[in-house]
This record gives sequence, C-alpha cells and structure tokens, in this order.
Amino acid sequence: MLADVDVSLQAWLATQLAPGTEVGFDNPTLLAGIAPRPRGAGIVNLFLHHVAENLDGMSAGPVRVRDAAGRITAVHAAPRSYHLSYLVTAWASSAAEEHELLGAVIGAHTECDSLVVDHLRGSLRVLDTGLPMRVGWTPAGRSVELWGALGIPMRTALDLTVTAPALPTRLHTPAAPVEAVTLATGAVPARPDLPHKRWERTTITEH
Repeated sequence: MLADVDVSLQAWLATQLAPGTEVGFDNPTLLAGIAPRPRGAGIVNLFLHHVAENLDGMSAGPVRVRDAAGRITAVHAAPRSYHLSYLVTAWASSAAEEHELLGAVIGAHTECDSLVVDHLRGSLRVLDTGLPMRVGWTPAGRSVELWGALGIPMRTALDLTVTAPALPTRLHTPAAPVEAVTLATGAVPARPDLPHKRWERTTITEH
C-alpha cells in the first residue's frame, strides 16, 4: 500500500508541476549535499517519515461479501486506514524557484484536497473514491523536530498527509449452507423400575 500511495502522488504531481520537475521519495539527507539544480529541473521530494493508524470510523468486525441473492460468499477482515505523513521539500536553482515548486503543491491541494480516482495506482485502483490529503498537518507533531533527527540544516518544507486504506487480500470462504436436517429417534433401553412401553424407531427429515 505504501508504494501504491507513492506512485499515486507521483501521478498527481506530474499533472501539477512544471515540465522537467522530478518527483522523488528519498531521505533528505541524500539531497543535502547536491549542487544547485539547473533552472527548470528542480526536484520535489516527499519523504515518508510517519505512519499512524486512523481509528476514526473503524469497523468493529469482519466484512461479509454477498452475492446477488444475498447469500454470504466470503468474509474478509475489516479494512484499516492509515495517515501517511510526508515531509515535502524542493531542491532547485534558487530559493525562489524552490518556493515556486512548493507553492505549486499548495495550489494543487487548494484546487482538490484529495487524490482523485484517476491518479490512484496499484491496489488502490479498485477504490471508487479519492484519498483525503491535508497540507500543514501531521499526527507526528512538529516537523521541526524531524530536522534535528535528520541532522541537516532546516529548510522550507511542507507537511503533506494522505489517509489511505490497507485493503484486505485474503478472503475466507464460509461453510456451505445447510440443505437438509435429519432427526432420528431410537429405542429407549428398558428400565425395570418404569412401566413397560413400546417405542418405535421414527425418522423426521426436513429439506
């Protein structure tokens, strides 16, 4: 699921950023020492640094799959969703161009605050609705602390959080429905302390 969200974000940004802009998902420490990029050949980098389960609206039990007749054909675990937090940085020829690139990301989010179905890739293609996105928020807290952990100078950046489901891949087939019930009775052993009564063997069959 994580890789599918990455390529979905890449498909979205490809339609929003200037031609020639590269989209990457590297640790910023790998970019800290690169030379300034040529004009028009900047990099927008999305570093996935935090994953948190989204507990809002989580299903309490398994999901039952039914056929057209309403009969249960399979059972799978309830889908779970996660907040995926990215640190978005721009690496270009100048600070001004980096701000242009980050501004383009903000502008694209302002126009549409979700990853729409057309941009979903991999296992996410089966979804019929987009994935919510938020800019400037992450359940991880302040990204300022992240820069200290990375050990590189702080720079202009955005927090981008996508909420995406981890779709179950295992279907469990339920037991076959009951088609007949057979009830049988047999002779009861005689007891000397009870009056004698004859019992006959009978069979009841329900369909």
